[in-house]
Amino acid sequence: QITPSVLRAQCAHGTSSVGDLEDCQGDPRTLDKLVDGVNDTTDDRHMWLAPYERGEPNNLFIMFEEPVTLSLLKIWNYSKSPGRGVREFQLCIDDVLVYKGHVRQAGRSAGGDKSLDGAGQSILFTHDRRVVARERSNVYCHYKQSEVDEMVFIDDPPPPAGVTRSAALEQRPGTSVVNRAE
Repeated sequence: QITPSVLRAQCAHGTSSVGDLEDCQGDPRTLDKLVDGVNDTTDDRHMWLAPYERGEPNNLFIMFEEPVTLSLLKIWNYSKSPGRGVREFQLCIDDVLVYKGHVRQAGRSAGGDKSLDGAGQSILFTHDRRVVARERSNVYCHYKQSEVDEMVFIDDPPPPAGVTRSAALEQRPGTSVVNRAE
């Protein structure tokens, strides 16, 4: 687990959490809860809740002192009231879009049942077979199986001149395991 050196949010109404709103002063659902180590919970003292305004994005910035290598990003959606939470998000690393997708509703496993599975949702940045096998049930695909072939993989650029596709994939892992040859 890596702890960021800077954690900042830009949300609706110039806030970083609902605790910044005048009528919610003292609300415990502040930004620091994203890295407090308590993830699989319905206890709002360990959750972040940002004000939401339709059409206005909430931006979260996570910065590290030194370069880091990510093999996966694990997300637990807001679970005090599962009707709230993130539905869609984009992930940029060094200002490059590397993932755009949906987050499954809290309290639903990858298979869609309504029991809290405790595993969160994984976004993979590796082809490491051990990581892929361990996290396979935590990778969420919002699309119906028949639509998977139409998905766009953002981190699947054409290889540089003189480099084969397989060599390029080994040098830089993709962001999805769906329909990837193993």
